[in-house]
Amino acid sequence: MMKPRLGGGLAKSLRKSAGAVVAGIGRAADIDMTDRASLVASSQAAALGDSRFAAQIATADSLRDQQRWAEAEAAYAAALRLYPWERSYWVQRGHMAKEQNAFDRAEIAYRTACAFGAQPSDVIEHLRFVMARSGCDEGQAPIRFHTEGSGALQVPGEPDVAVFGRLLWQVGGIADHHTLDLLRRCGSCDELVVAMVQDTRFERANRIWLELVGEHEL
Repeated sequence: MMKPRLGGGLAKSLRKSAGAVVAGIGRAADIDMTDRASLVASSQAAALGDSRFAAQIATADSLRDQQRWAEAEAAYAAALRLYPWERSYWVQRGHMAKEQNAFDRAEIAYRTACAFGAQPSDVIEHLRFVMARSGCDEGQAPIRFHTEGSGALQVPGEPDVAVFGRLLWQVGGIADHHTLDLLRRCGSCDELVVAMVQDTRFERANRIWLELVGEHEL
């Protein structure tokens, strides 16, 4: 199967799908969706300057301080639905999942924080801990940190999996263990696209289109 790269029409589709992920909440106008790299870079400042985000985080922090871990995780998740590519609070979401022994969810959150530019010192020991509790180590699943440059070569996080799930598999949600498997295996957004296209779910979701391509009707 031809291996797609994150460019041209696919990059435009990514921007459209990324918009769909946050459109229902009402994203701030100052998020730069020119490309994936700009999306990640601009989300931090946009989130921290949005009173809606600040209110959700204040609620989450209060619940965390009361050790109401599940409610705090849900509140951090609500904030991150406003700005999925914001980096700082993926770490806190990971902490809340870890406190509930939800190690898959914690690892997803920590890997996402790493991918979006969180400081390694804020994440790495926690990530290694939850990996160990899941019977995984860095030899099996390397820990990857944010890479500057082309969005195609940047490390993917959970929102990227969600976007490409919509685009390539036509699904509105992906189970945690499938998301985690993709984040462990894929070192770049390009690798993520390739892995998802090679998955049988891509063929099932796009069977008619693939048949037309195979018959040279497209």
